[in-house]
Amino acid sequence: MEKIDVNVYGDSYPLRVERRELTEKAARDVDGAMRLYAEKAPTFESTKLAVLAAISFAERKIELEEEMASLKQNIARLNVFIGENL
Repeated sequence: MEKIDVNVYGDSYPLRVERRELTEKAARDVDGAMRLYAEKAPTFESTKLAVLAAISFAERKIELEEEMASLKQNIARLNVFIGENL
């Protein structure tokens, strides 16, 4: 485990991480999302911007989980089809 500092929306956060590059990219993505929301709602405090960013990322995670489940079902059907037709 490695100790790093990441900067998100002007604040520095010391973290212990397994994968430095992954965490740094995640921090950049969160920072970008917060800045995007700040452009749309400049009076919002950073806590509200962080919640909006978190909801956005959670929605995307759910979408990807649903897509992955659908892909797994398609793969299972294809495996059955292949098994029946070989």
